[in-house]
Amino acid sequence: MISGFNVESKEHRKLGIPIEDSFAFDSKKLILAIADGVTRDPAEVLPETKKEFAQNYPKISPAKIVADTFTQGFLRLREYNKLGINAVFRNINSEIRRWNKVHIPKPDYVTNDLAGCVSAGVVVVGNKFHYGFICDCGVAVFDSNGKLKFRTENQGPDKYDKCFWPQIRKKFGKDAGWRMPEIRREIRMNYRNNPKNPSFGVLTGQANAMKYVRVGSGNLSERDAIVVYTDGLEGTIYSNAFSHKIAERDIRGLKRICQENVRTEGSLVVYQ
Repeated sequence: MISGFNVESKEHRKLGIPIEDSFAFDSKKLILAIADGVTRDPAEVLPETKKEFAQNYPKISPAKIVADTFTQGFLRLREYNKLGINAVFRNINSEIRRWNKVHIPKPDYVTNDLAGCVSAGVVVVGNKFHYGFICDCGVAVFDSNGKLKFRTENQGPDKYDKCFWPQIRKKFGKDAGWRMPEIRREIRMNYRNNPKNPSFGVLTGQANAMKYVRVGSGNLSERDAIVVYTDGLEGTIYSNAFSHKIAERDIRGLKRICQENVRTEGSLVVYQ
């Protein structure tokens, strides 16, 4: 059985910020996919309050469009089974590149940044699972007792910011911070999808994004559970409460725990 859901905080829902996560699954082919659209800048100078941020945010978000592009594209995995998961990521990244060329032909890396997403996907074949992910989306496997057997490493910005922030502050001054448009531009141009620097990956259509895709395989035992998730739920997924609900095979309980703990938005797909 495969189930999936998205949860958002009451504040997130009240403000009306668009949901930019996407999930999809194929219960017959045993394919699971998740994507998290990268938050857009609603203005050159970021609004001071969350309410102002929401009011100026694009109602049809390019981030959501490319997140959906990933999840729907990953369901075509069987069509590419001779090439493998890495090829599927590459094909989807090419789709995103084509979309950006039409809709964001001259990115400024601030309010008109390239649309992008981070993502993860799994296909189950017999007693093996094959996975791919980029940045801070992830994959976890739990045994029948809810004990964690496997997890992917979070390779998001938090892993690298201690490396690139000193370089940024050396260039722009000790007070350089995320709210400054020139800093956001610097990070997106030089510390995203740039293997020459300590950097993180995002599917933006840029060719170098593929250098940050990680793929692998593992074995499954009877009654193991696979969870594919966005980073908004990472802390919840690796909690004791979540493990208990996995052991009980309680999908409603999983959703309730995620809803109670999500800070903004998060999504998962679980196969048991």
